[in-house]
Amino acid sequence: MAIAVATSTFVGRADGQGHPLAPDALRKGFANPPASARLRCYWWWLNGHTTAATITRDLEEMQKKGYGGVLLVDANGANQNGNDNVPAGPEFGSPEWTALYVHALKEADRLGLEVTLNITSGWNLGGPWVQPEQASKLLTWSRTTVRAADSGPVTLSFPPTKNGFYRQIAVLAYPLHHGTNLPGKNGDTRKPLSDLALKSAAAEGNFSMPDLTRLLVDASPEVGHDQDTDLLEMRDISSQIDTDGTVHWSPPAGEQSWEILRIGYTSSDARVSTSSGAWQGLAIDYLDPAALDQYWNKTVLPLLAAAKPYVGHSLKYLASDSWELGGTNWTGNFREEFRKRRGYDPVLYLPVVSGRIVGSRELSTRFLADLRRTVADLVNGHYDHLALLSSRFGLGIQCESGGPHGAPFDALETFRSSAIPQTEYWAMSPEHRSGDTDRFFVKEAASAAHIYGRLLAAAEGMTSIGNQWNESLGMNLKPSFDQALTEGMNRLVWHEFTSSPPELGLPGQEYFAGTHLNPNVTWWRDAGQFTLYLNRAQFLLQQGLPVADVLYYYGDNVPNFVQLKRDDPARVLPGFDYDVTSTDGLLQGLSVTSGILRTSAGIGYRALALPRSHILPLAALEVAQHYVEAGGILIGARPLRSQGVVTESEASKFSRIVDALWNACEKSADHHVTVGKGQLFCTDSSRDALKTNHLSPDFEVPAYETSSLDYIHRRSAETDIYFIRNTQPKALQTTVTLRVDDKQPEIFDPVTGEVHETLLFTETADHRTSVSLALEPYGSVFLLFRYPAAKNHVTSIARDGTMLYSGEHPDRMSSRSLTLENDGGRPVLHTQEAGSYEVTFANGQIKRVIVERATDIPISRVWSLAFPPKWGAPSQLQLDSLQSWTESTDAGVRYFSGTAIYRTTVNVTNSQLAERNSLWLDLGEVHEVAAVRINGKPAAILWKAPYCFRADPLLHPGENTIEVDVTNLWPNRLIGDAQSSNGKHYTWTNIRKYTKDSPLLPSGLLGPVVLHTVYRLPL
Repeated sequence: MAIAVATSTFVGRADGQGHPLAPDALRKGFANPPASARLRCYWWWLNGHTTAATITRDLEEMQKKGYGGVLLVDANGANQNGNDNVPAGPEFGSPEWTALYVHALKEADRLGLEVTLNITSGWNLGGPWVQPEQASKLLTWSRTTVRAADSGPVTLSFPPTKNGFYRQIAVLAYPLHHGTNLPGKNGDTRKPLSDLALKSAAAEGNFSMPDLTRLLVDASPEVGHDQDTDLLEMRDISSQIDTDGTVHWSPPAGEQSWEILRIGYTSSDARVSTSSGAWQGLAIDYLDPAALDQYWNKTVLPLLAAAKPYVGHSLKYLASDSWELGGTNWTGNFREEFRKRRGYDPVLYLPVVSGRIVGSRELSTRFLADLRRTVADLVNGHYDHLALLSSRFGLGIQCESGGPHGAPFDALETFRSSAIPQTEYWAMSPEHRSGDTDRFFVKEAASAAHIYGRLLAAAEGMTSIGNQWNESLGMNLKPSFDQALTEGMNRLVWHEFTSSPPELGLPGQEYFAGTHLNPNVTWWRDAGQFTLYLNRAQFLLQQGLPVADVLYYYGDNVPNFVQLKRDDPARVLPGFDYDVTSTDGLLQGLSVTSGILRTSAGIGYRALALPRSHILPLAALEVAQHYVEAGGILIGARPLRSQGVVTESEASKFSRIVDALWNACEKSADHHVTVGKGQLFCTDSSRDALKTNHLSPDFEVPAYETSSLDYIHRRSAETDIYFIRNTQPKALQTTVTLRVDDKQPEIFDPVTGEVHETLLFTETADHRTSVSLALEPYGSVFLLFRYPAAKNHVTSIARDGTMLYSGEHPDRMSSRSLTLENDGGRPVLHTQEAGSYEVTFANGQIKRVIVERATDIPISRVWSLAFPPKWGAPSQLQLDSLQSWTESTDAGVRYFSGTAIYRTTVNVTNSQLAERNSLWLDLGEVHEVAAVRINGKPAAILWKAPYCFRADPLLHPGENTIEVDVTNLWPNRLIGDAQSSNGKHYTWTNIRKYTKDSPLLPSGLLGPVVLHTVYRLPL
């Protein structure tokens, strides 16, 4: 097996390189992450059911385990997926609920924890008092066909309505040139407008940030004059209609059929989702600031007034969760807002929403783009207004506003007023969102944080459906978290920590979804080392600014989302990174200096890539033109056209700019020309453009390992910080080449907290640094560069004449058990293999050392195994061999869940404890968490493979006692209880996932347990 060897946890230095001797801020923060870097969680008050004592217990436990705060969510959803309901607590916002909430703020203030408040019960702002006038709305219509020859009065039917609400917009009349049938209906051979519900913002796309750029065009080409009517033929006859629908208008003489469209808007019937108790009702109109004002005054203000001493202290942010209210496409002042933003009146185009083609397919499609864009602008206004209202109380907003459901908004722009942009990611589950494209939505929040100048990019994390207390820390939760980090997250808001009164029993009441983490989980006692890992990683990734070479402009379409990192819309991967900007971010937040696009926070991009749709507004095209002429690198194939309904003058200007830039480029042999001081690449591959400009990749690995490694890079004034993860469940020996020159690589291990300098690096001819790394299964590490490189690094290592490492070919390193670090100025070789070593340094010096083989020490004696009382297992067993508890013939052992204690002894000799050796205790296979004591002293808490640590500092010659507290997960006990024939249960929960026939999970210490010798050889 491979042992990741590191020996140094010191924070000072004295290595002869002129580095500071005093502790430095990065090492101090890494050792003890500050509050800003600590884990947050969704603190779930399930159905409002909690108590003051439980609140105090929850917050005190969080503080002990290294949490920095909570996102308080009152919600239900306990009984989804066949689970039981839970008792009801006080209704959200009631005096009883408010008293609990104020108590929570008081306790959080005492404990130094930060609170974000979800300002409704569940999600989608709304409640039982919301009337249809203030609720989300949709267009609705009825149609009537008339001809001049028809006799008698015509009465229009009333459009379909919901919740008894209807407001009329207009009554329009227009001739039908292809008969009365809608395109594609009842024998009409014309193709209907494609995706009309999505194009008219009447519906959501799917639930995973769909790419809907196809909405900018129509799927069917123009075939002759296939429009139903022309814009100039449209007549607004609203003033000639009685309130009962009687028409006082007749079409012109002739046989032509005319359609009268009575169009207005009604309630969409969107509801508050997953709310507690009686907090049901309609969702408010996100397009109307007055609806938000009313909601604020009725619901939020009383909560702020009650919590006045803590507002701006323990209460820092207000939140609303993800949009799940379907489509919305009109509001009371929509017509005026549309005119103001788009420059024309939308009403005469409204037959398009009903399925008619007006003017042409292209014109109809352009109008629908303008309709969606206006909806998105008003949704942005909702979040802008919420931020303004909150700021009056010194609070920021942290809304999960940008999806992932395919709602009609520009996701990035919904974050422009957020103090902390937040999206989400999901833990691995075979039952729901099992693929990465359905699991990871983090790149969006990261891009929003970067383009809008926010330090933090947050994510609701570890959400899952299907899992219940069965997630492996090392094989599921850690790799999921690590992937979120490389997507750009630097603050995890764990979903979820359910408040469960102890009197309910264990594991207690739970939401139907999420990865449960609270004092009721079996491994909570030992959770501190796992949360410290999370906090260390977040601390380092909150330093400096992100490094990305390309800014991808994703256009102005609605809906618009930033998807999974490897979606790679600018085609920049592998080796480079990118951010995404919206139109608002492109037009408002960027400057150009020496060809570099720079945000207000100072993040710089070397290139701007244009949208894959090749459709963009004139204003965005003008920014691109200015950027390339000022010295930038512009990347993208020829834009096809502008977006929306535009004037002839605007269309002509758009074409002139495109021709001026792209004509010469398309004729060039390499699709690359100089424009002003800059360069245009008329291609969609940003990676090719960067390499043509002789920019080396920021992160490069051997080609055969490209899919096995991922990274993210941040940089401060003095330090480059790379986080590198192994994406595979197997150990990996590799070399990474990083765009850093003449600096010393330091390895920061976030699992152990250990820090050391490696001497296994070399500087490349293109002024980068190659570093040899050994990564465990799903392993990850930070590489920091901040001091001048050691001049005397190692150029080669051979053992018994066989080359193990060569600086000229670092990717060919052949030993995972080998590290060479700088310890206090002296090189130290660590290896598990005996033999004759020859180490060559950059100055030509050769050091030789012979290592005599030392035998590993198997720990195969009899083990005792002790179980806690009153949980069904015997108090103690003697074990001749190690096996899963599920293999036991004793039902109490087979179905046990919790912590049991293994004990044994091992004899160690003086020679085995020799100064140049270290002994590492390897527990082998463990399910799931192990806390080890040696000779009565705490030694390590291990929660991932390899379950291995350096043990010799606690060993002594002679007999040593080893105790291992092993904790498994809840499912086995729940399955055993489901099999109970006498009704005796050791657990209580509302979750019903586990039945008597569910498979058991491997549990306990399976071994083999061995003391491995690692040779420590100063050179």
